[in-house]
Amino acid sequence: TCALPILTIGLILCMVFVMGCSKGISLTNTIKVLKSEDIKSAKIELSSAGGMTAKTYTFDFNNSKQTKILEDVIKYLNLGKVQGYSDEKVTNKGGSPTLLILVLKDGSVINIQSAVRDKVTKFPDGSTEIAKLPIPSEVTINIINSNEKPIRILSPEIKKLIDSGYKNIF
Repeated sequence: TCALPILTIGLILCMVFVMGCSKGISLTNTIKVLKSEDIKSAKIELSSAGGMTAKTYTFDFNNSKQTKILEDVIKYLNLGKVQGYSDEKVTNKGGSPTLLILVLKDGSVINIQSAVRDKVTKFPDGSTEIAKLPIPSEVTINIINSNEKPIRILSPEIKKLIDSGYKNIF
């Protein structure tokens, strides 16, 4: 009689664990654990304004310096602490920020950019202005064509790489 509640609680905990592990993104941890061999391709899309075409740099897996950078990014993604959901979708349209785009062998596409927050200023005439302010040491991760909400993780290393535009890599 005493074993039934314990078994029930154990079963519920197992189900919660399995369901949590099967999600691509969870607020209890980081994105699913990535490995170097999961990456099909990777590129940096530099910020663009208006109708300008963004400049794109594709990582060369035969270049040891570029491969090392990608391995570091994967390590930092796996170690990054989730800070919460992001209000902003990571996109590569219009006046976009610099993006790190990882295409996985399973067809998933992960976009990573510096995290920003909205600062809303209300004026006496009733109008408002929204400014995007950078969030120190955080990046936003979005899995394209997924129902998952974008998340922010604490990763000063990836933020530094994105903010520098990968100038020393290509």
